[in-house]
Amino acid sequence: MANKNCKYKILIFDLDDTLIDNKENVKHAFKEMLKLRNIEYSDSEFSRWYEIDKQFWEDRQDGLIEIPNDLKNEEGKKSKKILDWLRAQRIIRYFSGEIELDDAINLNSVFIDSMSEVVTAIDGAYEILEYLSKQYKILIATNGPEKVMHEKLVKIDCLKFIDEVLSAEMFGYMKPDERFFDGIQCMLNNFNDNEYLIIGNSLKSDVGFGMNCGFDSCWFDRKEEVLTTTYNPTMVIEKLTDLFNIL
Repeated sequence: MANKNCKYKILIFDLDDTLIDNKENVKHAFKEMLKLRNIEYSDSEFSRWYEIDKQFWEDRQDGLIEIPNDLKNEEGKKSKKILDWLRAQRIIRYFSGEIELDDAINLNSVFIDSMSEVVTAIDGAYEILEYLSKQYKILIATNGPEKVMHEKLVKIDCLKFIDEVLSAEMFGYMKPDERFFDGIQCMLNNFNDNEYLIIGNSLKSDVGFGMNCGFDSCWFDRKEEVLTTTYNPTMVIEKLTDLFNIL
């Protein structure tokens, strides 16, 4: 079957909350983290953690998280010391600063390791990836932890449909930074900008990424964000299976 939008050759999918139900996944990891501190889980505390975590990474995207001077000379875009320090800051925020850095790093390690234990696919993820992988090159581009990306895709039996799994850690920059796309183009140097389409749930990270880099975007509107004039997605879907009618 010929594709309906034949100008696209590469589809870039976000992972969390686009193909994976990230909230359920994070809830399980949060519970495992609390066990180490002998703290009982509650929905209200999970909501507080979820908002702190989300806000932290938005602050990181906006350049509001300052790396300490003693870490700035760490070599390599994937410096473990920098990543450990960064991720520990969310936990320090959650505990209102009443936790040591080493303890926060240890808790984060448990949290990350638990992220791939309970993985739930968004409805239609398998079916649409199976269909599209026959016609397009499929990439995953995520700001999430690189360590668990492949495991998540294996858990939902979709890794076999993916050509490349790419993360902010690999390139040193988070979506919507154009330098993330520079890294993709360096890997795939035979494609024009207009041959890419990004599909994701975040207006800022996904639609904004396409707008910043000059390629089309498909916003997966899961009713968690409100479309404003700041963002202009090329197309909008409300469920993944809507892509059958578009691509």
